[in-house]
Amino acid sequence: MVPYRYSDDSRVEVITLKFHEKLRAFRDEQLNISQKEAALLLEVSNVNLSRYETAERQPSLEFLHRIRTKYKMTDEQFLDLLTEDTTVRKPMETFLEQAHETQSRYYSQFSELLAELMDEKSFRLLLLYLRDLSEKERKELLAQVVEQIEQS
Repeated sequence: MVPYRYSDDSRVEVITLKFHEKLRAFRDEQLNISQKEAALLLEVSNVNLSRYETAERQPSLEFLHRIRTKYKMTDEQFLDLLTEDTTVRKPMETFLEQAHETQSRYYSQFSELLAELMDEKSFRLLLLYLRDLSEKERKELLAQVVEQIEQS
């Protein structure tokens, strides 16, 4: 659990986090993605990402660059990740706005891939098929597809 204390203004937190804690918090809170998705994005195994997030392994400069690039971090976010200073967190509203902006930057990288895949007739048909399924059926089917891909 992350140690914290509230200042006089109950909307502002003072938190001390280390790199590995900040890395995991950024993935969980800012990007709202699973460790598995992050590992695929960062081109590392799930085990290695877990080691970075638990301080069992220290990142190389190349990996730090990859984190910044793939997570679409701003300069401020990247510097915050690297420093172990006690930071005064912004009010919750500001944090939520920043999380939304970060998620938007992260999701935008899929636009090019989606545009490329839209040229494929079979991909368009797949999207139409998925659209017509119930949410439960869609989740089950996608889980099966992901499982098959992971096994191959």
